[in-house]
Amino acid sequence: MCAALVACALPAAATEPAAANDWTLAGRLGLMQFIVVPEASARDRDYYTRVIEQSCGKEETCFLRFFTNSTGATPTVPLPDAILAEPTALFQRSIKQAREQFQWSCRLQLAEANCF
Repeated sequence: MCAALVACALPAAATEPAAANDWTLAGRLGLMQFIVVPEASARDRDYYTRVIEQSCGKEETCFLRFFTNSTGATPTVPLPDAILAEPTALFQRSIKQAREQFQWSCRLQLAEANCF
């Protein structure tokens, strides 16, 4: 009976498996976060939306820079040149200016006119 009471006392979310976190926060510099994503997800916009939701609060200024790491370099800040050479996207949200921006890296050759 004790086990049943404990299970009932836990919120439903606690009994469900947590979503896999397959990205790596290499580090931060102030508000800027440097995130390494799997190569298989590098071109998936919905994937970035999920990472952004996990990394940034809805009502906070947030600056994310995304990279892949095909060489297996150790993700630290400052980023190693091997990771810096593999940008995938950037996300910026300014609460003060009420503005959000998502841009793909031109390196990915996606059909986005406004790449970096």
